[in-house]
Amino acid sequence: MGLGISIGTSLLAQRLHASNTKSLAGSLEKLATGKRINHGKDDPAGLITSENFRAVLAVLDAEVRTVRRVDAVANVADGAMSEISSLLVEAKGLAVASANTAGMSKEEIQANQMQLNSIMSSINRISSSTNFNGNPLLDGTASFTVDGETLNIDSTRTSALGETVVGGDTFTLADLSSGGALNLENGNIEAASQAISNAISQIATQRGSIGAYQKYTLGSSISYKKVAIENIAAANSLIRDTDYAKETAALARAQTLVKSSLGVLAIMNAINKQSVFQLLG
Repeated sequence: MGLGISIGTSLLAQRLHASNTKSLAGSLEKLATGKRINHGKDDPAGLITSENFRAVLAVLDAEVRTVRRVDAVANVADGAMSEISSLLVEAKGLAVASANTAGMSKEEIQANQMQLNSIMSSINRISSSTNFNGNPLLDGTASFTVDGETLNIDSTRTSALGETVVGGDTFTLADLSSGGALNLENGNIEAASQAISNAISQIATQRGSIGAYQKYTLGSSISYKKVAIENIAAANSLIRDTDYAKETAALARAQTLVKSSLGVLAIMNAINKQSVFQLLG
């Protein structure tokens, strides 16, 4: 074999060895990172699509967290209204009992009024103190919008509950307190009872609205967003993640080729060395 030919073959062996080593390094990187695309040069088009998918996934994930936050807020509001509803049921019992003037002493009616005053104060306290992350929920200002559907939470203060019209005048639960037109001692007890019934119905309707919003707006929003996340994540995985079966086979092939090309390179270097010695001899 001529020196020029052997040197050319040696250079070929070097080039192939470098190429095989590069392939081996690439397979090792993909297996180690779990990603088929680690650099833009690995698959430019695939990288663009994958990055777009990742952006969409980030948005959907943020939206799911937001909807769950709204659901938590709705739970807080519903829990507070549940307590108000229980207080109104007690108030209804006091009004009915006080209406039976034949069987109730003046002192008993006064005691009932004291309890009713306490109930009205408790309702107002719950209304003013119920909040989520510092934002009031039951003062009539709370409003939430998810997927174009809005939930408005009405005020639950006594002045906003139990609206009842008597003789052209409008009364609310606030008028059941001592000194009010519907107090139990000397007010219109029949109207007081009706105001309480109206308030119970009002709270129940508001809780029903919250429940429907949670079930049909928030629940469905979370469900379809989670399905979208699953599908997009699967598509992104097909594009970006390593196919371990395929890459393991590529690694084995690269390892074999590296060893083979290294062996050829060693042989060619030995031949070139012998040829040089022959020329010099």
